[in-house]
Amino acid sequence: MDNNEFSLDALLGSDCFIRYESVETRCALNNLFNLIEKNVGDEKAAEMTRGACDDYGSFIYNDAFRQGYCFAVKSLKFMLGI
Repeated sequence: MDNNEFSLDALLGSDCFIRYESVETRCALNNLFNLIEKNVGDEKAAEMTRGACDDYGSFIYNDAFRQGYCFAVKSLKFMLGI
């Protein structure tokens, strides 16, 4: 990532960026995966569904981070009168 330019995509993709995941979130995801395994008879379909859920969770996480970051920047700009 170029230090003179800021990119949320580069930040999210950086090895220096550590994702935070609460215990509640991890438990909810594990419960979802258990539900899929118990209720989807076809193993391949269960695996595909589990992968899709994992991808969906990643996109949700990135969107939430972006929204929080943009809110923080807008709040700082408002407080500084920029």
